[in-house]
Amino acid sequence: MTNTRKRSKPSIKTTKVHDIFQSGLVRGEASFAHKPEKKVFYIQDPKEGWRVFLRAVCFLHEEGQEEAGRFLVLKRSGAEASGPVWEAPKGQMEGKDGFAHPSWSVLQLLEQNIRREVEEEAKVRKFVRLEYLPKLVIESKEAEYESNDFFQYHVFRAIVKPSVIKKAMKTFTYYKRHPEKFALLDSDNNEKDEAAWYDRDKTQLMGKWSPTLVRLYLNYLKKRT
Repeated sequence: MTNTRKRSKPSIKTTKVHDIFQSGLVRGEASFAHKPEKKVFYIQDPKEGWRVFLRAVCFLHEEGQEEAGRFLVLKRSGAEASGPVWEAPKGQMEGKDGFAHPSWSVLQLLEQNIRREVEEEAKVRKFVRLEYLPKLVIESKEAEYESNDFFQYHVFRAIVKPSVIKKAMKTFTYYKRHPEKFALLDSDNNEKDEAAWYDRDKTQLMGKWSPTLVRLYLNYLKKRT
């Protein structure tokens, strides 16, 4: 799979990954049995038939403190902080997001989606810069997928001013002191109730894919140094 190295059509060099940036693909939305009310966005090859559902994760670093391993993770609301309940801000693109800007490239949609996820989960709204990492693409399947269905995680890295990090931390502190205010937030904005710097022992990662994504990213950082 080869593409010219443009912002809207990055080159994906990961093996066994469907190229969602190529021309001629179509866009759609679908729902699944575990959450039928939620429409998720996909990219499909009309000839080969495969379709890929899009997910993204972002590793947030403080400007000037960008050393390996120091990025923000968020705690699942209401959970004990000592358990495996932490993750970097991430999410799946919904149909309403994918179709909001029909003329946008797939990469632009991914960028917009992860900005929204970061704002909702980490309370961070401004970046010094946001970087897409085209080599760090994970493709896999869920049990309820059809044979030609896949999902991809696309990885972003964001550099954030210390003042913005400080403001986000204050926001979490405010909601902890005012749980009635936190309860008024919609479900997208109250999924996480605490932020911390990633620590392998103190912030245990949740779920199936968060540990995989963090390992992938930490290996990438080691190669950069």
